Amino acid sequence: TPMTSIRAFSEILMDDEVTGEETIRYARIIHDESIRLTRLLDDLLDLSVLENGQVNLDIQEGGLNELIDRAIMASASVLPERQFTIRRQPLDEAITLKTDIGRLTQVFINVLSNARKYCDATDPEMRIGVRKRGDRVTVDFIDNGSGIPKKSQALIFEKFARLTDTHQAGGAGLGLAICREIMLNLGGDITYLPGQGGAAFRVSFPARLAARPRAA
Repeated sequence: TPMTSIRAFSEILMDDEVTGEETIRYARIIHDESIRLTRLLDDLLDLSVLENGQVNLDIQEGGLNELIDRAIMASASVLPERQFTIRRQPLDEAITLKTDIGRLTQVFINVLSNARKYCDATDPEMRIGVRKRGDRVTVDFIDNGSGIPKKSQALIFEKFARLTDTHQAGGAGLGLAICREIMLNLGGDITYLPGQGGAAFRVSFPARLAARPRAA
């Protein structure tokens, strides 16, 4: 865990025999682990707020195309040296949303970032498809990796689930749990689609979310 690493390397730094070069290396490790710990604590706080219905939604209008563009650009910072192809289904019409654009973007970024990190295909790629029926919007994210084994699929959205032996292993296991809570707060859902030839997630939500009273 981050705290274990911070404690171990800080104890090493107190050793009089540590050289200057080692001091710099250990200090960098402590710095990186402290950042990781901060992110973990932020995620825990975010999840707690979402689960308790205390989140204040910032409902705005925005275009779905622009939202997806923003998520793709933001996720590109994850393993930027790795070639990763995005294939987007052309939209028949522009889709305007009235929802918490920031929170919905957060969900898209998480799904895209996971694919960039864990898709095990030789030439990884992600297909993004969009449908709108009535007021309901569905966005599918499907990569070309090996997908998540059936035995692990029930755990995908559970807190602290570590999907070992799959391409989604790693991390604290909070990202997709947070995504699920965000989508529930947005009147929607995020689900895993088995049998798609890779890891496939469907995000569905109303195009226009009614305002609700702000949390106390």
